[in-house]
Amino acid sequence: MDIDEPIKEQGSTFSLDILALTNEARNTYGLRHQDYSRYRQYCAKRVHRLRESVNFVHNKGSKFSQAKEVTEADLNDVRFLHIVLFDVERAWSYAMELKRESRSSGDTRKKHHLIKKLKKSAKLGEKLENLCSREAGKVDTRTVLEAQAYSALMSGYLLFEKQSWQAALDKFAAARTIYEKLSAAGTAHQETLCQSAIDDIDPNIRYCAYVLRLGADNVSDVDALVKMTIGKNKGVGLDLLEAEVESVLAQTRQEKAASLTSITWRGHTVPLRNADLAICILKAQDATTNLENASDADVEEATKMEMFDSLLEAYGDAERFAKNAVKEDMEATAKVKSSKSEQISTDLNFVYNYVAYNYLSRRIQRNLMLVDSLRHKLGQEHSEGARFIGGKYQDIVKLYDNVLQSLNEIKELSSVQDNLTLSQEVDAKIWYFKAWRTLYVVSAYAVLNKDWEAISLLGRAREYNSQARSALSQVTAPDKDDVLVVTLKEVEELENIIRSYRCKARATWHLRHSGSDDSDVTKKLNELTIDEKSKSDIKEIKDDESPLIERLNQYPSNLTMINPQLINFPPEFTPIPAKPLFFDIAFNHVDFPSSLPQRAGRKQDGSGFGGFFGSLWGAKK
Repeated sequence: MDIDEPIKEQGSTFSLDILALTNEARNTYGLRHQDYSRYRQYCAKRVHRLRESVNFVHNKGSKFSQAKEVTEADLNDVRFLHIVLFDVERAWSYAMELKRESRSSGDTRKKHHLIKKLKKSAKLGEKLENLCSREAGKVDTRTVLEAQAYSALMSGYLLFEKQSWQAALDKFAAARTIYEKLSAAGTAHQETLCQSAIDDIDPNIRYCAYVLRLGADNVSDVDALVKMTIGKNKGVGLDLLEAEVESVLAQTRQEKAASLTSITWRGHTVPLRNADLAICILKAQDATTNLENASDADVEEATKMEMFDSLLEAYGDAERFAKNAVKEDMEATAKVKSSKSEQISTDLNFVYNYVAYNYLSRRIQRNLMLVDSLRHKLGQEHSEGARFIGGKYQDIVKLYDNVLQSLNEIKELSSVQDNLTLSQEVDAKIWYFKAWRTLYVVSAYAVLNKDWEAISLLGRAREYNSQARSALSQVTAPDKDDVLVVTLKEVEELENIIRSYRCKARATWHLRHSGSDDSDVTKKLNELTIDEKSKSDIKEIKDDESPLIERLNQYPSNLTMINPQLINFPPEFTPIPAKPLFFDIAFNHVDFPSSLPQRAGRKQDGSGFGGFFGSLWGAKK
């Protein structure tokens, strides 16, 4: 539709999409290139055409042609609201044109003229807000909120130029809050327009906060500044904003509920006949969309938790509606049955199972998010290289108990029991999260220095994980659009984690019990209430008491234990090869004294050992 085409009356109330009108006009007629003069001229011509179309040009009998002012009594056509709106746009664009000229020329008179035009735009904005007020009853609820935000924005521009920083911050915060709320109640195009308006407001809020020295540690956190500002001053209609926005959301959901006639889940489509239940499901779908958008962006954990709570609240309402519908249908069919009563009961049960499954799955997601948060906090509290991530694991174990409880409730749903594939998927999830729960129980025992119990539980966690792999291997075609999905890759990753924990537990046992007596170890082993598989693992560990230097492949490289047995000290005596015996060839040429005369230096006759060799080789006689 052409932007200059008048819009006729639509029903008992009017709908004025202020953001859509102003955004299209600004981008089409000059502001795409920051040409405020062209846009001002367009607004003047647009107002003149609108006045002519409704025969509202000037007052009769006046000496000069003076434009009439639009009053509440004249609102029999939405074009009267268009006249006021583009009057505001004309004054605002004129002010922006003067602001640009004053910066380039430095003329103080232009600054004065600029403030006068902004006063006019703020005054006309308040007039538009009054015409669109709830008391007037001429427009719908969304238009009321848009008019409030638009008027607050124009007043904020005026106060900003007058350097009234706190008052300007209040107006900008009010406008931003309204646009942020309206972004959740409308079409995708309306959501985009609201987000674009928020992007335009944020720099003004940051500058006001900078001048006021607010949020010096985190000036860029606009959400925190807005919450702090709203807490001090409710601003324009913010005391009733929550109720008004909720009414807009309810009106939007009622319009959408008329088109929501069926539900499709896991390849089955059933009709949805209950209008209240359809509205609850639409509310849950909107909350799901907000949560998914927050997951893609950098959002604080507290904000995500609030979104999870809103989502669970919406699904909880839908579950109660569905359960009551099933109960009423059972009471009705118990009295009177028809040819279609069985099909209607089946459809209602299917809708209840759909809502209950999503509700429990989202509750599991919330618990798993808390597990990740606690795991991250525990990792920050303890230094790197620790034997296990220390700390209190009871809270994490409790969260996994809640997860398993929700999965058991899902398993009891009739749609899950009748669907073999879905039942196998739920079984795989139960085994998988049982393994994770057991792993954190192992960590708790490890902190308490109960190594044998930890080793026993690690064997059980390995069995649970094997059961999860076996159940997943039987699933033929898992649903990729499921809220909570467990894949074979995740099971394999958990298997590696269990294996690494088992190696650490074995090494810890060696370090702690390397000098224990065999009788004491056997006695403690018999006292443990564990299965034979775990006892065999512990016996295997005990049988090998060699020092760590001889089994480095079984011991972690990072030593944190006290008095570990690295080597045998003092070392044991071991036989070594000695130097072999040999004959010295010089021995034959040495004369050794064998009698007292020889020791005294007397000569003897040739008889003897030396004489014999001497005579043999020609010695002198």
